[in-house]
Amino acid sequence: MAAMAAGLWIDTLGKPAALLASECAAPGSLADMAWRHAWLMPASSIAMLAAALAPWPGAPALGTRLACAVSMSAGMILGAQLGMALALPLGVAPFAGMVAGMAAGMAAALLAAGSP
Repeated sequence: MAAMAAGLWIDTLGKPAALLASECAAPGSLADMAWRHAWLMPASSIAMLAAALAPWPGAPALGTRLACAVSMSAGMILGAQLGMALALPLGVAPFAGMVAGMAAGMAAALLAAGSP
């Protein structure tokens, strides 16, 4: 999650946060959302994948890390959608809803995968 946060900070240096948030709220399939995320937020995408796939000391096998990265990516994308859907009715800033949703989605994916 720290890698996602650092990458997201880098991504917002070049693109307005409102643009990123609005694209996360746009409709589409999971593949459409994943493509938009990778295109608009390359630093957060690359940072998260690098952190998930790196062979850290004591890390599980590559297949397990890859499955974790896929589930975290899906959780992050779907969480951003949910965060955006809840942000406006709750009076929360759209970007904050997106970030909170991304973090919650990643955490849920990690818990579901049985990671600590």
